[in-house]
Amino acid sequence: MPERRIVNAIVLRSVNYRDFDRILTLFSREEGKISAAARGAHRAKSPLAAASTQFTAGEFALEERNGKLSVKSFLLDEAFYPLREDARRLSYATALSQIVEEIVQPNQPNPDLYDAFLRALAYLAFDRERDCTNAVLPFLLRAMAFSGHAAMLTRCAACGGRIVDARWDSLAGGVVCARHADRDLPVITASDMAVLRACVQGPFAPAQGDVRRLCRIAGDFVRAQLERDFDALTLAESLDAQG
Repeated sequence: MPERRIVNAIVLRSVNYRDFDRILTLFSREEGKISAAARGAHRAKSPLAAASTQFTAGEFALEERNGKLSVKSFLLDEAFYPLREDARRLSYATALSQIVEEIVQPNQPNPDLYDAFLRALAYLAFDRERDCTNAVLPFLLRAMAFSGHAAMLTRCAACGGRIVDARWDSLAGGVVCARHADRDLPVITASDMAVLRACVQGPFAPAQGDVRRLCRIAGDFVRAQLERDFDALTLAESLDAQG
């Protein structure tokens, strides 16, 4: 008899399969990363159409048969539709999805990352008073911390000593002191340090001020620590560079 279970999840990726089906990559709060089929989701007026759209969050009823999962029903919490109206915000949201998919593993719940991802998507979709990088920066730093790659922000990442004339070294894992810094590395000022530390303290909230430069630095940190590139992040950064 098929086994059924309920999970709260966000759609990280949706791929068309055969004529009318879609294969979903879900980030669930209860079970980590899940792959499930949404049968008939590509048909007109399918009740699973919303469930198979990237960034959609809600309650998924899953059925397992012969070791494979399929979506049987779905209850929508949020679709984050405004993301699709702004190229930068959509690119950054896609980048966060790619990073989450890289970090999260099957059968390894990460509720802190799940909650931060939901908050980041909400700010990206609905908060038009702040630049989107104000939500992306704290998410990148927290995501790395939740995955075991926390940035060193209080001591030199190279020697563990006090920070003097700090620079950022993504390969070393955070800020480094003058003795261990290459002169070509980005300078990190005292105000930069305050912003970075605030990003990982307390409840998730957007960073204050213009943090586009720090967001680019955090993006390089993610690439270095996870040892891969993320095409959506590169696109988002190129859109930033265009103004």
